[in-house]
Amino acid sequence: MKNANPQESIADRHALIGLLFLFLAGLLWSLNGALIKILINLDNPPGAPEIAFYRSLFAGIFLFPIAYRRVATLRTENGPRLLGRLRPAAALCVLFFTLMTLFFVIANTLTEAANAIILQYTSTFWVFALSPLILKERPNMRDLRFVALASVGIAIIFAGNASTSMTGLVIALAAGLFYALLTLMIRLMRNSDPAAITLVNNLGSAALLLPVVLFAGTFSVSIKSLVVLAFMGVVQFGLPYYLYTLGLRRVPASQAALVTMIEPVLVPLWAYVAVGEIVPVSTITGGAVIMLALMLFVASARRRRIISIQEASVQNR
Repeated sequence: MKNANPQESIADRHALIGLLFLFLAGLLWSLNGALIKILINLDNPPGAPEIAFYRSLFAGIFLFPIAYRRVATLRTENGPRLLGRLRPAAALCVLFFTLMTLFFVIANTLTEAANAIILQYTSTFWVFALSPLILKERPNMRDLRFVALASVGIAIIFAGNASTSMTGLVIALAAGLFYALLTLMIRLMRNSDPAAITLVNNLGSAALLLPVVLFAGTFSVSIKSLVVLAFMGVVQFGLPYYLYTLGLRRVPASQAALVTMIEPVLVPLWAYVAVGEIVPVSTITGGAVIMLALMLFVASARRRRIISIQEASVQNR
């Protein structure tokens, strides 16, 4: 029996390594909620702006030696000098990234970590709704059935948690909206280096949040808080974004989306281990519905992409 094609074996290993990078990225991202819960349960805990500021700052410091030479891919000849001639989409990226991270941290202080992460994952459906306006990309209207299914899951979560954490739920949904807007801006810059985008997002976010921390919060934090924040910035935030970038170079986006769905699955587990946080039944039920809608949505998009490639191949013969 002949050995398999060497090129196919190399491609398989290449893809396998990519999947491993993506799995590790999702695993590290999933520590987010638990680490925020640990911080807010410390003596003299940092506020949401401080958490978002320090996490972005440490992530930016970690990513700087990796990506600073690639920042030129985000610049334009006609941009304002104040922003280092950043492309407009890159500047908006920084803004939406900042709002996303800040709102997500605030949501975690007001509701269960499971609610915050699951509702942030509704960003996929915000992208569906906003793509025609921003990207001029027409979505497949058959995907509305998945949006409708996800809406059922959102309604279940709100119905079960509205009496105790309505504000947190709304802020978590807003974080999903800003995540979607960030995704759309990154899509506009798809020819730019993704590591450079992540670096500028984190350092730019820290710069935007610094005045908020100085005037509305406190710049100084305890040693314990600083250690946790440094761990968040490097291990939970900076490193997984870099791994995600490496994974996307080896694995199609549809597969990447499925693999990183391990994040919302693990978030409540880590929150329970860290601070004993119990996930409400309505969150488990509604979250399962939303995750099902997301998986069906991604699978449908993948099938259409495969059919499109096959049809193009036939036409080119």
